Order: sequence, then structure tokens, then C-alpha cells
Amino acid sequence: MEALLSVGGFIASAVLDNLVGQVTSDAIQQFGWHSGLQDDLRRLRTTLLRTRLILKSAEKRRTKDENLAQILQELKDAAYDAEDLLDEFEYQVLQQKAESQENQRGNFLSSSLTLARNVFNRDDDVAAKVREVMGRLDSIANDMEKVIRLLDLDDEGKIYQRSARRETSSFLTEPEVFGREREKELVIKLLLKSGDATEPGDDLVHVCSKRQKKDSISILPVVGIGGIGKTTLAQFIYNDPKVHRYFELKIWVCVSDNFDVKRLTKEIIESVTRERLSDHQNLNCLQEILKEKIMLKRFLLVLDDSWNDDPNEWHRLCAPLRSGLQGSKILVTIRSHKVAEMMGTMEVVFLEGLANDAYWEFFNRQAFGSQNPKEHLELEAIARKIADRLKGSPLAAKTLGGLLNLDLDERHWRTIMDSKIWELKQREDGIMPVLQLSYQYLSGYLKQCVAYCSIFPKGYSYRKDELVQVWMAQGFIVPQGNVQIEEVGSEYFHDLLGRSFFQHSSKDEYVMHDLIHDLVQSVSTDEHLRIEDGNWQEIPSRLRYLSIYTENLDPSTLMNFANSKNLRTLVFFKDLYDTNFCSVLDCLFTVSTKIRVLKLRNYGIIELPESIGNLKHLRYLDVSFTYIPRLPESLCSLYNLEVLNISGCPIENFPTRMTNLVKLRQLKADEETICKLADIGKLTSLQELRVFKVVKKRGHKIEELKDMIQLRGRLCIKNLESIESEEEASQAKLNNKQYLDELTLEWNFCRGTSSGNDDEVLEGLKPHSNLRRLEIRNYGGVRRPSWLEPQSLKILKAICLENIQGCGQRTTFVHFPFLEILCIKNMHAVKQIGLEVCGSPGVNAFPLLKELEISDMLEWEEWFGVEGIQAFPRLLKLHIQYCPKLRGLPCLPPSLRELSLENVGINMLPESWDRDHGFPDESSLTQRGNSSSRTSSISHMRICECPNLVNLEQWLLSHHLPAIRGLSIIDCQKVVRLPMERFKDFLSLIFLEIRGCPMLPSAVQLILPSSLQWLILDSCGHLDESLPGCLHNLTSLTRLELVRCPHITSLPAEVLGHIALTNLTIRDCGELRSLGDSRALRSLEHLDIGRCPQLTVLANEEEQGEGSARLRVLHVDDTALVKVLFSTITQPSLETLQIIDSTELILFAGEEQLWLQGLKSLRCLYLENCNNLQSLPTKLHSLSTLQRLTISNCPEIHSLPEKGLPSSLEVLDFDNCHPVLTEQLQRHRQMMKKSHIVIW
Repeated sequence: MEALLSVGGFIASAVLDNLVGQVTSDAIQQFGWHSGLQDDLRRLRTTLLRTRLILKSAEKRRTKDENLAQILQELKDAAYDAEDLLDEFEYQVLQQKAESQENQRGNFLSSSLTLARNVFNRDDDVAAKVREVMGRLDSIANDMEKVIRLLDLDDEGKIYQRSARRETSSFLTEPEVFGREREKELVIKLLLKSGDATEPGDDLVHVCSKRQKKDSISILPVVGIGGIGKTTLAQFIYNDPKVHRYFELKIWVCVSDNFDVKRLTKEIIESVTRERLSDHQNLNCLQEILKEKIMLKRFLLVLDDSWNDDPNEWHRLCAPLRSGLQGSKILVTIRSHKVAEMMGTMEVVFLEGLANDAYWEFFNRQAFGSQNPKEHLELEAIARKIADRLKGSPLAAKTLGGLLNLDLDERHWRTIMDSKIWELKQREDGIMPVLQLSYQYLSGYLKQCVAYCSIFPKGYSYRKDELVQVWMAQGFIVPQGNVQIEEVGSEYFHDLLGRSFFQHSSKDEYVMHDLIHDLVQSVSTDEHLRIEDGNWQEIPSRLRYLSIYTENLDPSTLMNFANSKNLRTLVFFKDLYDTNFCSVLDCLFTVSTKIRVLKLRNYGIIELPESIGNLKHLRYLDVSFTYIPRLPESLCSLYNLEVLNISGCPIENFPTRMTNLVKLRQLKADEETICKLADIGKLTSLQELRVFKVVKKRGHKIEELKDMIQLRGRLCIKNLESIESEEEASQAKLNNKQYLDELTLEWNFCRGTSSGNDDEVLEGLKPHSNLRRLEIRNYGGVRRPSWLEPQSLKILKAICLENIQGCGQRTTFVHFPFLEILCIKNMHAVKQIGLEVCGSPGVNAFPLLKELEISDMLEWEEWFGVEGIQAFPRLLKLHIQYCPKLRGLPCLPPSLRELSLENVGINMLPESWDRDHGFPDESSLTQRGNSSSRTSSISHMRICECPNLVNLEQWLLSHHLPAIRGLSIIDCQKVVRLPMERFKDFLSLIFLEIRGCPMLPSAVQLILPSSLQWLILDSCGHLDESLPGCLHNLTSLTRLELVRCPHITSLPAEVLGHIALTNLTIRDCGELRSLGDSRALRSLEHLDIGRCPQLTVLANEEEQGEGSARLRVLHVDDTALVKVLFSTITQPSLETLQIIDSTELILFAGEEQLWLQGLKSLRCLYLENCNNLQSLPTKLHSLSTLQRLTISNCPEIHSLPEKGLPSSLEVLDFDNCHPVLTEQLQRHRQMMKKSHIVIW
């Protein structure tokens, strides 16, 4: 009940905070004035303030009192009802404005009164509703006061104090630590790292001198969610002998949630002196003592389980600690990444779950104790399923393993497996109580946001912007002055990300750890419901947020929610659609009219019911990737709608009143669709408009943009040839779009010749000075606009110029001092490129430029500079493509990290210039010299299709390229010289690719560096004659690709045996006859062998051993290779098998069929381009784990095997198959669909 009190109280508080702001908003005040409700609304505000004040008092009580919990729940209900009522009022104001503009009449007073009477029948009803809400809130506030007074008389009702402090010590509580060796070594390495450490015994003068070099101590944060093993790792490190020898003094203090500087300082001193201190000493006295005790010692201080997010308190604690000797460290374990970055001076160490093998060993120990799991095989299978759900959390393993260990009975274990983790009885140090601490520390508004995520399934990929938008729609985000509400929501998200409620999974996506998801579910059971996998649950009486994540639910069942009149969110994650679905939605929208978020993404629906117009509170509507051709007219009365997503919908036209949606902030649609919307300029709240096509008809002219001042992000304006003058162009008022970051101005590429007014049009399209990126495409003018200069675009970071037809043979570019990216494309007339720089010699041209890309310049011959001017001193990336006539390049700046040259006419690679070397003139271009002694910072280089390059030997020098990590030389047909023996000197090289260089001779042996991790050799003349000898010392090699290497005959075991290859590709090696024995291939995870007809044996077949235990992916063109590579030994780990370009008539015959049946983990099977194949494997049905089957371009297979396909199949793909087989596969696909299996 304590958790319920926390949720009810803090969330109610957040709702009340929103209400106080809402009741004083302009729209509500306007409504009150026109409807005569000013006094009632004023009294409502007073009631809200009083209720909030009493609630704040209640929140300070730590109590399990059920009466107070019930009152708080009623308060939350009343607050939601008040929010809905005020929302109704705001709707009336929006409706009146829309109708007033529509009818072009405007007596606002009479219209508002009429609207109010229409909605509430008479003015008295409006007042009655307001007074009813006030009465409920007053009554609840009075009840709260009474309960609080009673609780104050009881010890249980004392003012809330921090929970009983969790105590930890430096002594290991586990007899053995599993799976943390790598993290331990990393942290110890960081702790012992000290560039200028002071050794004990140094004289005092020397010590003071060293201390003055650095005024802050090194602080290493270890971050992770609760229960992930931070404390155990810290104990593991604290007791390590290397740490013990390095630090003269070691101190352990458990901080917990009570970050009291005085208490912590006192405990640190007591840990050093082993003596108790008086409680009456002040902080200054304690800090003086601490300074004295650590001054002559190098110490390690472990602050375990810190929660403090106040930087001032942190700095107060650290003040005396800075007196320690250089090399002293503070190790902090903490859950919040944000707080870790605030307090840490060293790189944050993020602790994740244990690796699978180590976790299973640890879980086994907890669940079975001293028992042998092999004696309980039925329990071991259950244990593995439970362990998989825990995602590597050691504390979860201890909690659930301990529960399992109580009774080694299958029924008991299955009960635990089928239970929700938060429903299991746990001690206070169990996984759920530990995780709940993280939730308790959240503010009320963050609690709402977190609890809402319970409607999403485990493993769901969150996108920050979408999540913020639904939080906005629910009213969870509290406005902060003039700050854009999306920015406030983004701060919420990053706060939760920093507290480990979310984890970064890919570029724009985030996930929630399964245990955090369990925690979120445990605190959101009253108002949130997720129906998953057809598991029907009891509908909570207070249901507000509903998601359905199942395919086998009859749509009519949705009518069970007809009584959920307070429903605010309805989200469908899988397609339930049938012919009755639209009628079910129609009924639902008639009853559940308070929905604010509705998601029907990827559904098979072809229409939305007109009753969607009843959803007056709707703010977020997603019907993307459905089959809806038109939107209902009633949609245009959803005046509160802020986000409409119709991406991927075949929208034919928009409703006539679409522009009434004046609060619409996001309209997500395909380019073709959005350009159909006339008068889009009336949507003045719109923040994103990716594309606007100018058309010479009403509602589509450039003037539509003039009032859209909220546009931000990126805007592309197309068809600029439809604008006739500078005056017309200026009507777009681009110079008032202060939030716009990126602007693209584009004329039609296919328009033929310029109309002659391009200069004027571009002049009239002056952007705001805040613009960061500008792209101009297909411009036919000859003048540069007056605004394209540094004084007008002061913070411009990127310029892209493409197909600028007016550029002559010699072109210069204006110097923008803050430019970071410059892109030049498709200027076919240009023969010379240079710089126009304002200033005197010695100035740096483009001093901040980081990326330069020049491509498709078919006539470009020369790059000229200005004497005394250094160009691009901070350039990091240089990409030049499709410039076949370019004779040479200027010297490269020493800052350059990445160089890519593709289809460039140079015959020598460019040099580097040193700091005193200016931008070169023509005489210093690359063709002048043979080599350079200057040092470059290039780490990645790609040279592709440069037909004039012959000799790279003198340029590829280790002292010239000391930082090179990746090198690709591709399709340079004339190259005959490479530094064959000197490759070994590139000590940082980890990737080497040489393809399509057929002229390389065989005179010199290729010698490679031991740092190499990935090697690709493909059609490289006689270079492959160095194989396999050049592989001998490549101890770091993990990926090897050999393609079209006609001189290689074998890869013996003595070569492969000491290389831990994970990926091996061998194709079109016609003379390859044997590979090393299977033990040499044991580390492989991915193996691809094709078109190697001579490969028939493994070396030392009699010593094959156990084969590759890790192999997950196998691509072959001949299943006979299975016998060669693996004999009859199965590959239990194999997940993907692809048979491609096979010439066989039958697959997996004889012993090979037994091998196929033994693939117990196979998930995907691909049969592609097998033109002679007569049939599918007869035992295909026995692959019980197979989920995906693809059959493509196998025209001779006439039918399925007699026993069909495996029942586990989820995805079935086929293409260009025999008609009879195609018909059978189509029938099977229909059967799968009826079984509710996903079909792609």
C-alpha cells in the first residue's frame, strides 16, 4: 500500500500542478469571461491551491494507512475529471474561433455564449459542473486533513524520513564472483592510471609541488540499474592485491539515500582512524581533521550507492579530499548516469548484465545449490527460461534462484516461472524492493511518464520524440515559462535515461530493461492495462490507459471496454482488423469520448468512422501505414489535435475543413500527400513541414509560408520556378522563421532552361540569421544573393550547392568563418575551384570546416589557392567522387582523419602540410613530388577507381600515416606498387581491403601487422601468392575474406589454429583444396564458402574434434561441404543456413540429412538460385525451431515434402517457384494467417 500511496499521491500532485496552470490559462479565462464563470473559476483555482497544499503535507508522511491511500485515489479521480472539464472549456473557445473564421462573422461574445449553451444546455449547467468538481475537491481535502491529524498522533504518521539506510561494507558477500573479470580489470586499470602520481615517501616540498598541478581529485563513477552488481564489483576491486599495493589508504563508506556531508565526512575519518568521533563537532572541524589525515597518503575512497544529485553538496564533500596526494581516487557506485557525469572526472563505466554463460552458471548455483542440475533435467529447462527473462541481473538471480531453491519440485518451479516477478514474495533486499527505490526518487511528473510505459510490451523500441508527444497528449508535461513544451518533455526523457529507466539501443531508439519494465508494471496496475498474447485480464475499474498487443482477440471483445468512459489512451500494436472492426470502433468512440491518444499504426483498416469526431480531447492520432484513402470530415472538429500521423497512407485528398486544426503541431505524411493540402498556411502551430511544393494556384503559392513562424527543423521548398518575382518570393517571409535549422531551395531539375528570374527569386528567399544548414539545388541564376554572406548568416554550419548552372569555368566560394560542412555537387561546367577570402595573407580559410565533399564534377581539372592562405586547418573528412579530369589536389591539413577518393583523375596521392605551410599554389600540387616526410592524422582511407594511380609505395609510409586504422584500395586497375613488406610497420592498422588490382606482381612477400583484425583480398593479381604465409602472425584477426584468389591452394591448420576467426568468407577460389582441421574453425560464428570446386577435404580429418561450437550462420553452395567441414557432427548453435547458387539435384541426402535434423537451434533457412534442385529436404518438417523459410529462384521444385513444413514457421517467403509449389506455399501461408502467425 505504501507504493500505492506514492503513486496516488505524487501523480495526483502532478495533475494538480497542471490544473493550477490550466485554470489560469488565457483560453480558460477567456471562456470564463464570456460565459460569466469568472468567479466560479477563481474559486476553483483557490480550491486547487488549497488541495495541493494539503496534498504536499500528506506526501511527507511515510504511511501504509489504507484510508489515506483511498482518499488519494479519489483525489486523483477528481483531478482528472477537473482536467477533462477545463479541457471542454478550451475546446469551446477553439470551436468558436474556427466557426467564426469559417463563417467570416465574429461577434465573439454572442458566439461563445451560444456555444456554451449548446454544450451544457443552459448556463446553469456549466456553473453546476464547476461547482460539483469544487465540492469533490473540498470534501477530499477535508478528509485528508482529518486523516493527517490522526496520523500525526501515531508514530506511523511521523513526517517522512528517508528509508532505513541500506548498509554495505567492503567485505565480499559472495564466495565467488561470476563474469566480472573484464569489468574488474578495466576499473583497476583506470584506478591505477596516474600520469603524475606521488609516491609515498616523497619529500613534502615535492608533494606540495605535485599537488598544485591539479586541483581536483580523480573520480570514477560506476553506473548501472539496481541489482546489476555495482557493489559486488566495487568489493571485488577494493580487495584486489594490486589495488591494495597501490593505495596506502583504502576507505569504504556506504552513502545510500542520505547524502549528509557532515555524516559522510565523519564516517570517512572514522574509517581512517578506527576511532569514534563526537557527534557535536561542526563540519569545519571535521574537514580540518580529514585534510590532516589524508594529506600525506594516496587513498582510494569507495562511496557506495550514492543518490545525491546536488552538485553543491558533492563539492562540499570533496573539498578536503582534494588535499590527498596525486593518484588518489574516488570510486562511486550510482544508478543515475546524469549524476555520474556531474560528479565524475573520469570516463563513466556503465555496468550491464552478466554474459549468458556466466549468468547461467551463477543462476544455477542459486537455484540448485549443492544439487547437480543434470539430475533434475525437467527443472533445468524451467530454470533456463526463467534465467533468460532476467537479462543478466545478479540480484534477480539471487532473488528468484533463492525462491526456486526452497523446493526442488517441478510444480513449485512452474508456479514461479508463470508468476509476475513483482507478485513473488521477496525480502527487503530482493530485486523489486531495490528497484523501487529508483522509482520512489522520481518527481510526480516523472512517475506519470514512467508508469505510462507499462502499456508498451517488453523489448519495445522507444523513439524519444514519439514518446514525448504522447506524454504531451496526456498532459504529463508541465509547461515552463516560454520554453517549448517539446523541449521540456525532452528534458524529462533524458532525466529518465540518465537514471537508467531507458537504455540507448541504436541511433534513434531506446529500450527499457526487462526488470525495469517489471517495476513499471508493478506500480501501474490501477489505471494501465496491456492485453498481450491473448491473455485476457480483469478490466480495472479506473482504467485510463489501454494497449492491445495480440493478434487472436476478437474485435467485438473490445466492446467490453464500453464501460471504460474515462479511457485516455487506446493503442493497438498488432493487426486485429476484420470487417467488423470499424463498426466496433464506431461504438467505442461513442462511449469512450475522453481518448487523448489513439494509435492504429500498420492496421488493415480502410476507413475511420465519423464518430471519431466525438473524441474532443484527442491530441495524438496515428493511422500510419493503413489503407485509408480519405479522412472523415468529422476529424476536422478535433480542435485539440496536436499530432496526426498518416505516413504511408494512400490519401487521395484532405477534408475541406482540414485547416481548422489550428493546434496541430505535427502532420506526418508522405511528400506527395502533404502537397495535396491546400491553405496549409492556416496551420500556424505546425512545427514540421519537410516539403512545400510551390504551385501556381490558390492555397499552394509561396505566400502560404508567411505565418508559419513555428516551423523548425528542416524545410525543403520545391518548384521555385513557379515563383515569378522577388516580391512574390519574399511573401514566404523566411526571415521570420527563427526556429528553422535547415533550408533547401530547389528548382525543378527537368525544367530545361532557366526562366531568367532565378536571381530575383533567390534574392527574395532570404532566411533567418539562425539558419545552420543551407542547400541550393538546380539554381539557374548567375548572381550570388546578397544575403549569402557571413554577416547575414552568422552561425551557418553547412552549405550544399548542387547543379548550380550559372557557375562558370572558374568558381570561387565565399568564406564563412563558422562553416563545418561544405558539399559541392554536379557543377559540370566548372574547371577550376578556389576560395574567396576576405582579409589579408595569413588568414585561415574556412577555419572550422570539418567535412568537405565534392562530387560529380566531370570537367573539374584544377584546385587553385591564394598565396599565404591556409585552407581547412581543422578538416576531418575529405570525400572527392566522380571527378575524372582532376589533375591534382592541394596538400592535406594535418587534422584530416578520413580521406576518400573515388573515380578521380590524379596520378599521385596528395601530401600533408605542416603548420607553417600555406595553401599551395599550382606548383605544389601532388604531381610535383614523389613522397612526403610530413606526418598525417588520417585513420581511414579509401582509394577507389582511380585509373591513373600506379605507384602507392612511396606514399603509404608508416611514419607518414602513423594513425591509419582502415585502408581500402579498390578497382585501381593500373596500380603495380604497394609497400608489401612495410605493411607490417602500420601498427594501428586493423582493416585492410585490396580489391580489383590485377596488376600487382608477385616479386615481394606481403607482410602484415599483428594488429590486423579484418582482411579482404579480392582479385589482386599475384598478391594472393603470399597466402597463407602472410597470415602466420595475425593473432588479432577475426574476419578473413578471400575472393577470386586463384593462387591459394590451402589454409592449413598451423595457420588458422592460432587465429580466433569469427567470420570466414571464401569464394571463387578455384584451386583451394583443403582447410585446416575442424579444431582450427572452432571459433567461427559466420562461415561463407562458395564456388570452390576443388575443396573436398579437411586437413587431418581423423582429428576433427567437435567442430565449431559457436557457428551461427552458414552460407554454402554445395551441401556436400557439410560433410567435408563437419562430418556427421551437428552444429547445435547454428541459427541461419543459406544454400545459394547450388547446382545440386537433391539437398541433404544420406548422412547429410542426419546433420540437418540435428540443427536444434536453426531459425532461418534460405534456398536461393538453386536452378537444378528437384525437391526440398524430406525431413524439413522435423526442424522444430525453424521460424523463417525463404525459397527463391528454385523453379524445378514441384511440391512440398510429403510431411509438409514445420509447425514452428512464422515467416514464409517465396519467389519465382514452380506453379504447383507456388500454389501449395500460398495455401500454407493462408493456414499460417488463420493461425495468427506473422506473414511478411
